[in-house]
Amino acid sequence: MIIAGSKKFISAAFASEEELELIVQANAEYIFGPDSLYLPKSLIRTSDGFGTIPDGFVVDLASRSWFIIEAELAVHSVWNHIAPQIAKQIIAASQPARRRMLTELVINRVKESAAFKERFEELCISEIDIRRVLSEIIEGKPIVGIPIDHVGGDLRDWSICVRAQISQSSER
Repeated sequence: MIIAGSKKFISAAFASEEELELIVQANAEYIFGPDSLYLPKSLIRTSDGFGTIPDGFVVDLASRSWFIIEAELAVHSVWNHIAPQIAKQIIAASQPARRRMLTELVINRVKESAAFKERFEELCISEIDIRRVLSEIIEGKPIVGIPIDHVGGDLRDWSICVRAQISQSSER
């Protein structure tokens, strides 16, 4: 339980992954920072055409980083569900065509949403530089964000192993 003033927050289980996804989407600015832009689900494909749909993407303009979001419930198997799904998403999102697609998704949101456009203005990113800045951010390695209701030992061990492999490949 968390108590803040007269409000009490009690831990409760999520009814579904969709419920968790909606909470993450509604609170993306608090989770990823006030200069983040949340993009909803979008189909991405590996180079051989295998499709996968992450639960969302986040571009953090202030830290110049981006996230692949995959909301999960701890009842799902790390080895049969979470790890293979995340691996496919990382590989698909690493394709140059997918990176361009993500950049275009943000560009389209900027055109449609004054709030998205204001984020760039607040960070002194001129309209003419938006595409360049987004391309530079999305050319970097994505951070995998896994909002989950409980982190078990296997998930913790897997994430440490993956992080170590990514660090080693970055050093080469």
